[in-house]
Amino acid sequence: MIRRSLAFVVLALLVGCGTLPPSNPVTHDTRVVRNAHDSSKSITIVNGMVWYNLDRTKGIRFPPGTYSLEAEDADYWYFRSSAPLEFRDFSGGRVTDAQSKAGGIMIAKAGMNMVPAGGYVPGDGSTMVMVWKLGGDFLGMKGREWNKSF
Repeated sequence: MIRRSLAFVVLALLVGCGTLPPSNPVTHDTRVVRNAHDSSKSITIVNGMVWYNLDRTKGIRFPPGTYSLEAEDADYWYFRSSAPLEFRDFSGGRVTDAQSKAGGIMIAKAGMNMVPAGGYVPGDGSTMVMVWKLGGDFLGMKGREWNKSF
């Protein structure tokens, strides 16, 4: 009984901290945003970052460079890459589809968020579409693979 309770507490803490990796990082979550411009807020991707889904049939690449704040909503800041994001589909180890799209990285404003970061592309009008969930492993790379100015 104590063991089960302890496991539940640990799981609740991990979920609350946003450290569990997403079971399926590929998503399509449309969010209403407002423009935001603050030159003191940016993120820098040092060498580029590549992420795959669990069965390695889909991948996304965030190119290196400085990502500038372009929008926000109640939960996230949206940082636009100056170069397109790269999307790949794979089958049998071969690329079956390749696309490049404008977009960037969204980072949660609060530390207690189930999805602490993600990749996004612009939607229609005043929306952004989260297309890739990034978990605690992304946050753990801060200071090595990426940095933020604030």
